[in-house]
Amino acid sequence: MGKLFLGKYDRSLDEKGRLQLPSKLIGEAKGTYYLLRGFEGCIAIYPEKKFEELMESLSQLDWNDETNRAYIRLATSSANEMKIDSHGRILIGREILGDYQLDRDVTVIGVLDHFEVWDAKAYAKYQLTHGSSFESLAPRRKA
Repeated sequence: MGKLFLGKYDRSLDEKGRLQLPSKLIGEAKGTYYLLRGFEGCIAIYPEKKFEELMESLSQLDWNDETNRAYIRLATSSANEMKIDSHGRILIGREILGDYQLDRDVTVIGVLDHFEVWDAKAYAKYQLTHGSSFESLAPRRKA
């Protein structure tokens, strides 16, 4: 599966819109990352290889289907390439922060093959809404 992104980290953006990434989250995995629209209002950030796999899966969708076209357009138009700087930061930028209503305080969570950046208040609300349902949300597998 490759590098797994795990954990929850509270962070603050600096005045330029830079995010200090948790070293436990990215380790030595510097290089190119891609930011794009996530679900429930967050930003999803993928390492280059996983982003390429995601784009490959999108290219397999039937373009003649209107729902697929809309999803592909929204996902790909939101994509931005970024590099982690020598201090372990990424520049999200004011325009993107505004698009996703991200304030100074954010929560970064690992989500297996990528990580997400949430407005801290929005993620706290998400946890309140879904946290008590953890057991019922668990996938069921046949024995």
